[in-house]
Amino acid sequence: MKVLHIVYQSLPNVSGSSIRTRDIVMTQKEIGLDPIVVSGPFQNGKERMSKCDLINNIKHYRTYNNKPGQLVIENTTPLRVRLMKSFSIFRFYRETKKIVEIEKPDVLHAHAMFFCAIVAIFIGKKFNIPVCYEIRSLWEEREKTEATTIIKRLQPKFLRFVETLCMKHVDKVIVINENLKKEISLRGIKNIDIIPNAVNLDLINLAEEHKKPDHKVSFGYVGSVSPIEGLDLLAKAWKEIEIKGYKNKFHVYGDGNFFKDLESLVKELNLNNFHLNGKISSDLVSEAYKTIDVVVNPRLKSKIADTVTPLKPLEAMGYNKMVIASNVGGMKELIRHNETGLLFKADSQKALEKTIVSVILDGTNKTIINKAQSYVSKEKSWKSNAINYSKIYKSLLSS
Repeated sequence: MKVLHIVYQSLPNVSGSSIRTRDIVMTQKEIGLDPIVVSGPFQNGKERMSKCDLINNIKHYRTYNNKPGQLVIENTTPLRVRLMKSFSIFRFYRETKKIVEIEKPDVLHAHAMFFCAIVAIFIGKKFNIPVCYEIRSLWEEREKTEATTIIKRLQPKFLRFVETLCMKHVDKVIVINENLKKEISLRGIKNIDIIPNAVNLDLINLAEEHKKPDHKVSFGYVGSVSPIEGLDLLAKAWKEIEIKGYKNKFHVYGDGNFFKDLESLVKELNLNNFHLNGKISSDLVSEAYKTIDVVVNPRLKSKIADTVTPLKPLEAMGYNKMVIASNVGGMKELIRHNETGLLFKADSQKALEKTIVSVILDGTNKTIINKAQSYVSKEKSWKSNAINYSKIYKSLLSS
């Protein structure tokens, strides 16, 4: 069965969405499906104007519009640029249509956001191919964080309308967790299946780490540096930890639209052991984890944090790292307090500080780490997800 995955961005771009896409297509190929990827007009490939890249032995077609000013970036794009980018949907449709005519896929699998779904819907109708639409986040909730003008307040409403319209015109909606399913069901969408976030354990390098006898527990964060992640709260808590005389290190690996703000805050607080390492490539993630004993995810309370389960805590568990996280809904779906990780009260600097200090004093809990690793390997495997995707595709083809 051949499946064309229509994505906004993919590898070599590194993001939560491109990593999930990588794991989806790799494990689908392992179980005998034939996945192909086509990425949007705002991403070039390994070479600037390459038409098709082979990544992990899977074809990745490119539809790049050769406009460097429109490349995918973490920072919020101005409205004028967004309007200009919207016209690229016609090119995206034409290029994807050519690929469909060549490859003749059995199923179209569009990945968030609506830019990909619209193209899939029209091509699906033209060639009578069933369409799945996979939603990983509520995009309008991301927009609300910067809704300071009338235009910006209208954008989330527009996004919600278009996203909902797309959901109503596909054959199957796929979401990543139960909370997201409940939220979307309230819009009258019924054809929903859940394929949760997972970890590709085959890609995790668990090389033995040699710690010195006097090794201090090290802490860190690996992922996108955005306002919702609560890294400013963490920096302020770390200041108090340093004032108390603890010399433990905290490493941040990642980049994003909040990186400069966080950098300024770290300088303002005059932190000595809080290190911003910046963006890292996917092949160096294992090296980053070797510098960390405990991964901290202090995500702030919000609707998006309560409805979306992040990938990074699962990845940390796969790397045999202890996880500390805020008790927002998305984290509580992944972590059982004192069993597979430690949860603290979201938005509370004092609670975060107290939790970190307890680990500094007591050390990492091997029982929690082992339970978390077992949980990931047994319940959060991409191979089992791939089988579930296959079942969804077969049900669409037989209906």
